[in-house]
Amino acid sequence: MKLAFCTFKYFPYSGLSRDLLRVLQECHLRGHEVHVYAFAWEGEHPEGIQVNLLRVLPLGNHTRNASFYRQFRRKTANRQFDAVIGFNKMPGLDFYYAADSCYIAKTAPHYGPLYRLTPRYHHFYSFERAVFDVRSPTIILSISEREKSIYQQHYGTPENRFRRLPPTLDSSRKLKEPHETTRQIKRKELGIGDHQFLLLFIGSGFRTKGLDRAIRGLASLPGEVRSRSRLLVVGQDRKQEFQQLATSLGLSGHIEFLGGREDIPEIMTAGDILVHPAYKENTGTVLIEAMAAGLPVLATDVCGYAPHIAKAEAGILLHSPFEQNELNEQLHAMLLSDERLRWHENGIAYGRDPRLYCMPQTVCDLIEEGVGQQCKAVGKDDIQEMGDAHIYLRKDLQDAFDPVSAFDQIMALDGEEIRSVPARRTIRFNLNQQTFYLKTHTGVGWREILKNFLYFRMPVLGAMNEWHGIHHLNRLGIDTLTAAGCGTIGDNPARRRSFILTDEIVDTISLEELCRHWQEFPPRDPDEVRYKRWLIHKIARIARDLHRSGANHRDFYLCHFLLKRGDTAGKPDPEKSRLYVIDLHRMQLRKRTPVRWAVKDIAGLYFSSKDINLTSRDRYRFMQGYRSGSLREILGRDQRFWKRVHRRGENLYRSKRQRA
Repeated sequence: MKLAFCTFKYFPYSGLSRDLLRVLQECHLRGHEVHVYAFAWEGEHPEGIQVNLLRVLPLGNHTRNASFYRQFRRKTANRQFDAVIGFNKMPGLDFYYAADSCYIAKTAPHYGPLYRLTPRYHHFYSFERAVFDVRSPTIILSISEREKSIYQQHYGTPENRFRRLPPTLDSSRKLKEPHETTRQIKRKELGIGDHQFLLLFIGSGFRTKGLDRAIRGLASLPGEVRSRSRLLVVGQDRKQEFQQLATSLGLSGHIEFLGGREDIPEIMTAGDILVHPAYKENTGTVLIEAMAAGLPVLATDVCGYAPHIAKAEAGILLHSPFEQNELNEQLHAMLLSDERLRWHENGIAYGRDPRLYCMPQTVCDLIEEGVGQQCKAVGKDDIQEMGDAHIYLRKDLQDAFDPVSAFDQIMALDGEEIRSVPARRTIRFNLNQQTFYLKTHTGVGWREILKNFLYFRMPVLGAMNEWHGIHHLNRLGIDTLTAAGCGTIGDNPARRRSFILTDEIVDTISLEELCRHWQEFPPRDPDEVRYKRWLIHKIARIARDLHRSGANHRDFYLCHFLLKRGDTAGKPDPEKSRLYVIDLHRMQLRKRTPVRWAVKDIAGLYFSSKDINLTSRDRYRFMQGYRSGSLREILGRDQRFWKRVHRRGENLYRSKRQRA
């Protein structure tokens, strides 16, 4: 076969570039004619592979990438390649190696609506949509299950277009000498004494991979431990701002930047902990490389390969949303922990699995299998399309509706009416011996939209708020609704129609109903009292994680918490209980939650708990769970916040009494 590979730039210290090189070499070994196109290539050209360097406009990233794409299409127009394989997102690909995170998921919560008018946004969004849109035929070579779900959340990409790849470990990076011998040699070479702790940060892209967090973690260590600790930074990136941060924290003599290196496995044997507190990371191959080298890992759970750390029991994961204090505490604990030997042995054992090293062979198999086959973007796997209506249906629901008229069929469903307000209806219905809830939106009108803008808030235009809210809570580990389907039609925001289908959460009771009788019969049994305190702490943690992640609920009342109570020997058991957050249709997602919206959420909880006989100590427990810290610190540091919560909650309660 004649294959064309394209990537914007290649440099040897990039994980994506190393993956590309291994795939190129495997295809060449199989006898295929391999051509690769890029606008920059650092290092030697691979033997037997034709490297084509294209001239591009030397401007910003999006202009340069667009220029490369135009040159690439012109150069390959008459070459008659059997397949075009992209290692960056761009139109016209037969296969895409999905190593990059979802652009729209990063920008949507972080930037205002005006950003969407910029040429930069238009370029990156259009190139991404060309690969993941339901109309696209591109086959996606997926290396992260987490990132795959994010792409499907935003683009509704059909399941049948994804091909799952194994991890991307390179067998050439295995140690050639015994671990302990290599460790001693490399530590001596790096000037690390036997009594010192060596922390490693490995990877190009210092800002994305959280080097600032690692530096602050080192600075937080107690004096004696910090004096014995050094941080080596390995990777090719701009280092000035991080050197300034280290200097400002008094760490100049504790941090060294080594630049890009080829002896990564040997350096890993010299280390005591790999610190990888990434802000976002599609995969994080360095995590598995570290485990295979026996290096315990401290990483954030946003990394695509983070589940391997938990599966191997080879380190500690920091759960979302990230807290610097948690990293500081875990780093200190790991350095002094007796578990380091067990993490070391578990990682080495996990790294012996041959399935971790077969990515290039799998990619070549999929290319050979896929050439000559046309991937259908519209099918019965997951996504159906009807005109300008986009519909997602879970597999167990697809046979129940006609693919062409599914949207109208679902919007017209009848059942037990739960709620009906202008432009929105919620019903409960049975299908295939299952119970579902259907929430339909039929357009709010321009008057409602303008009214919301006058109050400086975004209007709710359809079901997609709830759809994105469900996915967001799932990634935070907060129990919520399970989405079974969604759909939307229409470009006019005032008349847009949409729906969301969710599974019924069975055997639950709302906290409003559960707590209704506490005014007359407050919990007095020790088990019931402990269970009440668990509920308070659980709600506080949910609120804290929600707001720290940049989200707010807007209807944060006790009636929107559903409790599935678990018992042991007739006594309530928190370990067997689950607390669900529901009714997310007004939920907002941003980079940071504005204080006024956090106040609104907590005031809603305060207002809805006024009549359930909570004590002052109960409220203090909530405050400690929400803010994390001693009560004295919270009352002193956040006094204004809690006054605003109290004032707003009391106003809501007075309004309720007046209406009654």
